[in-house]
Amino acid sequence: MATVTPAPSSPAVPPSSAPAWATLEALADDAGAASLRDRFAHDPDRAARLSGAVGDLWVDWSRHPVDDEVLGALADLARQRDVPDFCARMLAGVEVNPTEGRAATHAAQRAPDGLAGFDRMADLADGIRAGTRTGATGAPIRAVVNLGIGGSHLGPAMAHEALGHLAHPDVEVRFTASLDGAAVGDALAGLDPAATLVVACSKSFTTPETMVALDTATDWLRAGVGNDLSRHVAAVTAVPSLAEARGIDPDLVLALPDTVGGRFSLASAAGLALMAAIGPDAFADLLAGMHAVDRHLGEAPVESNVPVLLGLLDVWHRSFLGATALAVVPYADGLRSLPAHLQQLMMESLGKQVAADGSPVEGPTGAVVFGAPGTDAQHAFFQLLHQGTDVVPVDLVGVARPVADPRGAHHDLFMANLLAQAEALAFGRTEAETAALGTPPERVAHQAFPGDRPSTVILLPELSPAALGQLVALYEHRTVVQAAIWGINPFDQWGVELGKQLATRFADLLAGGEVRDEPAAPLVRRYRELRGG
Repeated sequence: MATVTPAPSSPAVPPSSAPAWATLEALADDAGAASLRDRFAHDPDRAARLSGAVGDLWVDWSRHPVDDEVLGALADLARQRDVPDFCARMLAGVEVNPTEGRAATHAAQRAPDGLAGFDRMADLADGIRAGTRTGATGAPIRAVVNLGIGGSHLGPAMAHEALGHLAHPDVEVRFTASLDGAAVGDALAGLDPAATLVVACSKSFTTPETMVALDTATDWLRAGVGNDLSRHVAAVTAVPSLAEARGIDPDLVLALPDTVGGRFSLASAAGLALMAAIGPDAFADLLAGMHAVDRHLGEAPVESNVPVLLGLLDVWHRSFLGATALAVVPYADGLRSLPAHLQQLMMESLGKQVAADGSPVEGPTGAVVFGAPGTDAQHAFFQLLHQGTDVVPVDLVGVARPVADPRGAHHDLFMANLLAQAEALAFGRTEAETAALGTPPERVAHQAFPGDRPSTVILLPELSPAALGQLVALYEHRTVVQAAIWGINPFDQWGVELGKQLATRFADLLAGGEVRDEPAAPLVRRYRELRGG
């Protein structure tokens, strides 16, 4: 896309200073003049023109209120905002995270031979899968429990669900993240400590949720195998010394680069538990799939660069058309946790009120991301998507070849629902068409659909490691593109810190500390009373 240049050191330039911004504002005023029905009627080749491949994925963005003029102006905006250069610097390992003074090297992890700890991960995973990796009593390790939070949990857990059909039948892999004691209890329930490896995944190795869970898990392990846990606890961290200080065997401490953010860390040592489930070869395929999209981002021109185009469409809806949310609806049960992963990826990256230099942003940034699997979602929030007063863009994610299709009766009907929703959202049903169905006159207004609700369809050929990797990387880069347009830093997350800091003080209060005259005092006292303390 571009040659690599040093990161700019001048103050942030607001996006509205780009000439294309004013052009897009004017085009946005007329965006509703032509309905999607009219756009397709006047352009029979629209669906073919406004869709394309990235790796093995097929992406159709034809059901958005855009034409060649809008897409041209968005491409101009990308160039004027130096999006190609920003992406090139990220891919080259140049500093793109100014608030932390770091590069963002998640893409480097999935380049050929890029994951430095791959062989160590593979040796451990192969030993577990072959039954040759033993615990303190000599019993083979048959279960892996991953303790994490945020990116060290959501991405790997999502991928484990998506690729569960590839999991080793004799290796139980579980994930837990909540501070709720019931969660870690459920993760350990029914397992044999002598045959269990606990993986504590924490970049700082001070994350309270993970450290509390680790203490609980190590107590459980000691009760089963005694004090020698050297073969039962592993760590993934950017601070190996802290893991070793907790008594974890250095041979089981895997390094996580501090330049890889949690929400971008699936293709790192954070994927150890996933690798134990699906095997090193399948994990390598996942990395290769991600790398294919990395190359596409770096090599394809803006006009045919799919992650750039999707990011630009997100900016079009958020900055110019006023959309406040994005719905993600996967039509594959294996992808049921994809919306949760994308919530963190997109909202933590784009939920910023200041530009990268600390100056206030001049307009809205990240949208609210939500979702659920179709067809469940159709019976939950699609009422609002179709007939609500807010227009919410929707991503419909489908898989062509299913993992399972009992009696051949499920999958085609499942995908028919995806296509039907894309059609209904885009074209709706007029009152005249509703009345022609014999609808009672008093119900016509209730049963008509306005249409012109935008959607993107993303089709995977199958739920393979490579295709999943491509899908995850597509969303990662789409997110970075939006940040580059708005001039914000997608690689920090200072907004999560205040609550964590306050939680430490409130933990002391709930444990019996002196309650001052403050807004939370009545709740603290009520909690103590209900808790019995």
